[in-house]
Amino acid sequence: MKTYNTRNIMIVLVIAIVLYYTAQSQAMPGFARRYKFTCQTCHAPFPKLKPYGEEFAANGFKLPEGEPSYATIDTGDPSLELTRNFPIGMRLDAYAVADKDDEVSNDLQTPILLKFISGGPIAQNLSYYFYFFFSEKGEVVGIEDAFLYYTDLLGTGINITAGQFSVSDPIYKNELRLTYESYVPFAAKPSRSLCNLKYDRGIIVDKGFDFGLTLVAEIVNGNGIDPADEHDNFDGDKYKNYFFRASQELFDVVRIGGFGYIGKEKNTADDTVTDVFTNSVSYYGGDLSIILGPFELNTLFLYRKDSNAYFTADKKSIATKGYMAELIFQPEGDRSNYVITALYNKVDSDYRESGVHSLNYESATLSLTYLLARNVKIIGEYTYLLHDYSKGEDYKNHHILKTGVSAAF
Repeated sequence: MKTYNTRNIMIVLVIAIVLYYTAQSQAMPGFARRYKFTCQTCHAPFPKLKPYGEEFAANGFKLPEGEPSYATIDTGDPSLELTRNFPIGMRLDAYAVADKDDEVSNDLQTPILLKFISGGPIAQNLSYYFYFFFSEKGEVVGIEDAFLYYTDLLGTGINITAGQFSVSDPIYKNELRLTYESYVPFAAKPSRSLCNLKYDRGIIVDKGFDFGLTLVAEIVNGNGIDPADEHDNFDGDKYKNYFFRASQELFDVVRIGGFGYIGKEKNTADDTVTDVFTNSVSYYGGDLSIILGPFELNTLFLYRKDSNAYFTADKKSIATKGYMAELIFQPEGDRSNYVITALYNKVDSDYRESGVHSLNYESATLSLTYLLARNVKIIGEYTYLLHDYSKGEDYKNHHILKTGVSAAF
């Protein structure tokens, strides 16, 4: 009860702050209001970023061509940089879902998510970004992305991010996808493992080169973003995990990348086990993106190996493969009022739980996004779920329809 009341108080306080700053600055959506730009400047459509939006984010949420005078406050102190308006935004998604093959054949997921977003410069070369889920699938999830971002360290072009983030962000940002259906392979892991390519706490170092090469290195705890333990430690063991990626852009049309991940973990996912075992985790994979006219193709392959996925003395090795392909069609480019997205996900693993290959998953999705306004869209989506064995070996051949609305304000 105490935790519940604390969360309610925190939510009320945050909402009060949001309403106050909205009244004072009309900073909704935050960056569009701050710079007096349309959402189309960075998004096509939201939340998907255009190249200019990616450049804006990489520049620490500052305009690449320089900050206009009306966006900042002249304090007379050259060592103090203050934005004129505190950049804040909200996003609300609501869906109706129908699946005649499921025990619950229809569902009103209204809302499925409500999140508070803020980000912007703090000082020269230093910026921040975070979002807070007031509700995701009916729960107060709290903070997922939350980090400080320092650009161009000592004039070297090296950027540093510290905080919590999705490990897979340098590959594809799941939070910026256009579909309800997620990029499933990034999340796949044996049930007793705590590490995957989703959210974690750590540090990112990246550097881009003029000829299109980008290098990224990450060091993370390797156990997600659960709360600290009774000793105020976020990590549950002495090990750190490492992620590396290199990508090359060619002719502004093709981006090809490769990545690897190595790490180790103790059996902290099951508190009932007294014997201590370790599991070494490794990933490798590649991705390819191609943009040709109104079409954008994004593809992914990853291979994961767990040396001791069951955390037993037998040390049984497990292999998991993931595949993703996404095709986006925008008939009029970033001025399109509608977007068609096709998405394919597959996870194939040796891992068994209660005799079932519980990680195995395969789906094909077709989604239509239509803009009612630059910051409001309706979505119609059909997913053929070939199988999702995490819900049982008989959970297959489902036809799922989703209709919803998403608004950023």
